[in-house]
Amino acid sequence: MKKALILITVIALFSTLQAKKMTRSLIELGPKAALYIGDDVSFGIGAEAIFNPVRNVGVRMDLTEIRFGDHTTFFLNHGISLDGLFHIPMRELQPYVHAGFGFTVSDAGPVSHSAFSIRAGMGFNFVMNRSTKVFGEPGIIITDAGDNTDVTFRLAFGARFGILK
Repeated sequence: MKKALILITVIALFSTLQAKKMTRSLIELGPKAALYIGDDVSFGIGAEAIFNPVRNVGVRMDLTEIRFGDHTTFFLNHGISLDGLFHIPMRELQPYVHAGFGFTVSDAGPVSHSAFSIRAGMGFNFVMNRSTKVFGEPGIIITDAGDNTDVTFRLAFGARFGILK
């Protein structure tokens, strides 16, 4: 057990030291496209903003999205949506784990509808140059709308552009 713990510590230390040269932009903006597969299939085009306060941790907010499926829907930050991105230190391929939540309230006449969602998954950044990355991100969204719960698979891809270093 001691040997395994020492080996894991050495690997973690080595990978962290190897990734020291990699720096992230403080703010990243990016267009993205996403395929949603659940009860129905839809395709969305939108934009996101990421704030990286620490080297290996980021906070993402969806800015806007137009979703095409059974009906076309426009979202402006889709209520409140925040995701935490936890980057795994590597140089070329930059994997990360993301998890977050969303809360929406829609008022359609006399009926008000609210939903809470939990999102999680893993993503991969591919560095193009110092301030540009392309990414692919599979994930799952669990939405609870009170009387029913929906599970949706999301496959997102796009680019991220560093604004502030």
